[in-house]
Amino acid sequence: MIQHLAAATMTLLLLLGGVAPLRAEDVKAVTIYPSDGYRVVAQWAIPLRLWVHKPRSLTTDLITHLVARPETRSAAEIARAHDRLSDLVADDASGEQVVLGFDEDPRQMAYQLLDARGRPLTSDLNGLVEGTLRLDVARAEALLRAQGSTQGWLRLHARSPGHQGEGRVRLLASQGRSVISDIDDTLKITGIPAGREVVLENTFFRPFVAAPGMAQRYRALGAATAFHYVSGSPWGLYRPLADFISAAGYPAGSFHLKNVRKNLLTAGAWQDLARLAGGEATQAQKRAQIGAIIGQFPARRFILVGDSGEQDPEIYRAIRQRFPRQIEAIWIRDVVDDRHRHPARLAGVTSLP
Repeated sequence: MIQHLAAATMTLLLLLGGVAPLRAEDVKAVTIYPSDGYRVVAQWAIPLRLWVHKPRSLTTDLITHLVARPETRSAAEIARAHDRLSDLVADDASGEQVVLGFDEDPRQMAYQLLDARGRPLTSDLNGLVEGTLRLDVARAEALLRAQGSTQGWLRLHARSPGHQGEGRVRLLASQGRSVISDIDDTLKITGIPAGREVVLENTFFRPFVAAPGMAQRYRALGAATAFHYVSGSPWGLYRPLADFISAAGYPAGSFHLKNVRKNLLTAGAWQDLARLAGGEATQAQKRAQIGAIIGQFPARRFILVGDSGEQDPEIYRAIRQRFPRQIEAIWIRDVVDDRHRHPARLAGVTSLP
């Protein structure tokens, strides 16, 4: 009874737009991270990760002042650090129920992520709501037609009172080609082999710089190729990374980043930032994320792309041993001259400049 009453109340609020207009400061942002849906019999299963949050301007300003050492930085560098740190120190909103809608939906249906008992999930202490949205195949096809979508992309948005956010998901065919790609020093010059100070400069203060030729190489694979960006960078850097991916001309894709504790106000925060920014994903993390992607699409072929500055060659070879029929190729951008110094590391892979 209570569940039905709550659902009815939410529907009424959606129809009326709330009891009273919300002030801008009362509206929380909902980040809808891009993901890929996969077919399960007559349904599409779409894993979703939502982050409900509000900016914490004063805290961000203080951290930027502490980290950036303004007396040694240009105005552009300080502004850039402020922007890239902002999501790492944002105020997570817990206990929030997020209602989603698809753009151009003629039926204006509302969707929520549910638990095993069919109850709406609420955001946890980190502001996260994670679950699987399910769409009947016919319903998904109607939405694709309504949006004039190509290659399976669907736009959606937060429509619950007090929430604002939009995103995209891709309904991915069971067969085809996918690229699973690292980001740092594979698509973007981060300089991890050069050490912590270089990583910090390139991550927070300098403009992101694309790895030469990689965007063109990816686009040459064609619009039907799906891309999955797997990185050891924290979720708090998703927004600047996603902006970079788009601006540099890389294809749109799903993101799979690193869960970290947001403890940047504690002692040693500067050292923590250096560890977070460098993309130093553990082998276990990457193997788990990549294995999950491949497992959701057992009939697709995959190209694994990384760099020699970290453990990508070793991780990708282990993945190929686990999924030998699905791994089409391994591409490694050689950033430490392993082709001459340690050629065995690159045995059986395609080395890229």
